[in-house]
Formats: sequence, structure tokens, C-alpha cells
Amino acid sequence: MKSCFINFLNLFLGLGVFLCFLPAASGEGVVIDRVVAVANREIITQSELDQAEQAMKRERSLSKEGAELPFNLKRDLLTQLIEKRLILQEAKKKGIKLSDSEMELAFRDIEERNHFPNRDAFKQAIAQENLSWEQYVKDLENQLLLLKLMNREIDSHIVLTTEEIQAYYDTHPEKFRLPEKIRLKQVLLRLPENPSKEEVEELRQKAEKILSEAKSGGDFTRLVQEYSDGPERRQGGDLGYFHKGELAQEIDQAVFGLKEETVTPVIKSSLGFHLFKIQEVKESGRQPFEKVKKEIEDQLLSDKREGLRKKWLEELWSRSFVEVK
Repeated sequence: MKSCFINFLNLFLGLGVFLCFLPAASGEGVVIDRVVAVANREIITQSELDQAEQAMKRERSLSKEGAELPFNLKRDLLTQLIEKRLILQEAKKKGIKLSDSEMELAFRDIEERNHFPNRDAFKQAIAQENLSWEQYVKDLENQLLLLKLMNREIDSHIVLTTEEIQAYYDTHPEKFRLPEKIRLKQVLLRLPENPSKEEVEELRQKAEKILSEAKSGGDFTRLVQEYSDGPERRQGGDLGYFHKGELAQEIDQAVFGLKEETVTPVIKSSLGFHLFKIQEVKESGRQPFEKVKKEIEDQLLSDKREGLRKKWLEELWSRSFVEVK
């Protein structure tokens, strides 16, 4: 198991320091590249780990000089490198290979997604990332081998029935609940720019007078047409439907929870003074099964795939020899 790394083959490792020699960047002799792990007699070197760390730093915008990854991320990164090596070994053992046509299909897909007009533009983009084309192709090939193996070992064994999808829908009603929504009409008394205290108070009193008239049975549509400064005045003040949280906080708190035909108290906002009438309240319900069926299917497939993947990887680790230096 990966949580209990196996110490093995001390004879193979000599004195516990297994060295790999690489050409020096400066061209002066060689540099000693420390081994950080061994996976079934294949070594993983410090330079491989350093390259993976640099890639993660770029992804996380930590590429500035001196920036360090947290220890737990470094540990996880090494685990990922070991796991990748074990999977590639398994792919080789099972005879998984990529054809030239499969590689070409992958190249074309990448070019299309990134809007590269031709292969030369693709290669130039790789060079700008300080990667050699040969190394990029090798990394891509390895990644595709991993996917091909996982598809054969995992995806081909996934079975999902319509009954399972229906059962998930029936037992998780909260996940597919439609929120309550209300339809509003508005009278807006807009504040002038940089109003004085007197102007604010005068407009407030006017809004209270309109509210009193509305509560006395005055037709709200007529009040909109007579007093409102809002652009929805032409539609009789109709603002349409809103879910909770879509309106300004002070308005949201005032309108939700009220019954149909209720008129709110005067509400002040940055725009001015508002009066709202609740035209309609649509209670929360549940989305139809057919509308969310594909969403549930994708979720269940993902869950099953992850469960099988985890089990498969645990079995792979358990029958592998791994030592971390």
C-alpha cells in the first residue's frame, strides 16, 4: 500500500545511494542527480521532482524566485510521480501502445482547442514554455498511455442503469429543488444627485403618502404610472421574477416571506425610495427528472470511476516495490 512504502532490495541499491549521471547544463563534465524514489527498480530523480515542482509553481503563480511549495504539496507531488511510473510500467506489462494515428489525432485536437493554425505554430508555443518538442511529445504519449490503460482497466467495467439514476433522484430531492421566486411591481421615487437632507426627507414623506394610498385600496398600477421614476413604469411597474439573493440586501429582506398582493413598507436604497407589491409567489419545487437525468448520470459515472480507480491504484501499489529516499 502506498501509505506503507516498502523498503526493499538493499543489495540492488548498494549502500543506499544510487547515482544517476546527467550532462551538466554548462557543458562541464557531469552533475550527480540524486535519487528520490525507486519504483519497481526504476528510479525517480531529484531533477524530475524539481521539474514537476516548477510546473506546479507556474500553475499556482508561484514562479517568482524563492517561492517554495508547502511540504504537503511536495510530498503529494512525489507520490504522483511514483504513481505515474507504476501505471506506465503496468501499461507496458499489458502491452498498451499508441498508434501513429492516435498520436496524430491528439495533436490535431490540441491544435484545434488552442486555435493553432498549423503544427509549426504548435511547436513554437511549446518552445515559448521552455520545453523541447521531443520532451513534450514523450510526456503527451505517456499521458495518453495512462488514459488508455485506465479506460481499459476501469471505464470498461463501469455499469450504470436507469434505475440507479432514478433512485438517486428520488433519494436526494434537496439537490434538485427549485428555489422560491416572486414577481414584483415597483414604485420608485429616485433621489437627485447629491440630495440635501431636506430633499431626502421630502421624498420620504411623498413615498409614505403613496404607501398610505396603496394600503387604502388604491390601484397600484395607477400609482406606478402617476408617481414612479423607474423605467419599468411603461410596464405598469412590472419587474419580473426574482429568486432570493438576486436583489439588494435591504430589498431582498423586505420582499421575501410576504404573501401575494402585499405592499412593502417604504424601502430606501442608493437609488431612492421604493414601494413593492408582491404580484405572485411561486413556491419551491423540484426540477423534472428528465431535465436533470444527464447531470445525475455524469455525477454517478464520475463517482463510480473514482471508486474503481482508487481500488485499482491501491491494488497496484500493494503489489509494487517502492522505496522513497
